[in-house]
Order: sequence, then C-alpha cells, then structure tokens
Amino acid sequence: MSNVLLSISGHDRAGIVRDVAESLLHLNANIEDSSMTALRGRFTMMMIVSLPEDRSLGELKAGLAELERRTRLSVQSQVISDEEASASAMQPDHVITVHGADRVGIVYAVTSALADAGASIVDVSTEQREGEDGSVYMMVLEVAAGGQEGLHEALQVVAERMGVTVEVHSLDDAIL
Repeated sequence: MSNVLLSISGHDRAGIVRDVAESLLHLNANIEDSSMTALRGRFTMMMIVSLPEDRSLGELKAGLAELERRTRLSVQSQVISDEEASASAMQPDHVITVHGADRVGIVYAVTSALADAGASIVDVSTEQREGEDGSVYMMVLEVAAGGQEGLHEALQVVAERMGVTVEVHSLDDAIL
C-alpha cells in the first residue's frame, strides 16, 4: 500500500471537495486525514491518502492530472513512508485566542513564546477584519503544551508588549 500526501489548491467554488473525492474514489484511494480551508477566494486542502495494493502511483498521478485538467486545481503529491502515515496526530490540550489592533509581528511574538515554552502548534487560523476602530486581528491556535507551567504568563507578557488580548483555555476530556 502506498501512502501519499496531496496538496491541492485553486479558486474557491462549490464542489471542490466532491471533485477531489470522486477522483480518489475511482482509484479506491482512502482519504485517511485531511485539512481544508478557504482564504480570500482561494481554496486549499492537504490530505493523506492510501492506495490499495492493486493501484500504482502512476495511476494516481494520471488521475490527479485529469483532475487538474478538468477542474483547474493545482495538485502536488508526495509519497510518504508507512511510518509517517501511521503516526498518531498530535492532540491539542490548549486553545489560545488572540485579538486586538492589527500590527506587524503578532504571529511571531505569540509563536515565539509558544516555542520557548516547548508548546507545539497543532493548528492555527488567523484573520484580519475591518472594525469601527480600524483593522482587528484575530488568531486561534490549538497547541499541545503538555501542561507547561508558565505558558499563560509568557503569553500575557506578549499581550502587553503587542497590545492584544490573549486568552489561554485548557482542554480536558470532559469538554471534548
């Protein structure tokens, strides 16, 4: 069985996920893990798929080339090892929200504090919106911090320095 990481992007429209899933269905490829989002009219997705033994990487590439031709999506593929494909996804134990006036350096400051604290980012989403008082910046991070002491304090230092509000929410099994 081959495991492949796919990166797919294009102009956002209804039916992209269906089109990709249909192409993979014709190959009996199993979508094992995926993440998808739309940003300012662009759609992007990453997924790990597994091919059955009776399908070749050449058949997958031909199917993906047909998908690109038919949909104008851009598709990149990369074979990954069985070890990478079977690795467990990192589970977040905290959600961190950041919001305030938009300015250069917010992402760096927050992610630097997290790295210094030994926390790994599992997922991050950012957005700039126009508000009554100008541009507002929002960021939501899911992190695996492993009960790192001082995480909240380190992020409050960042909040004061950057002029933003930072909230740290611990996730526990009762919430999930």
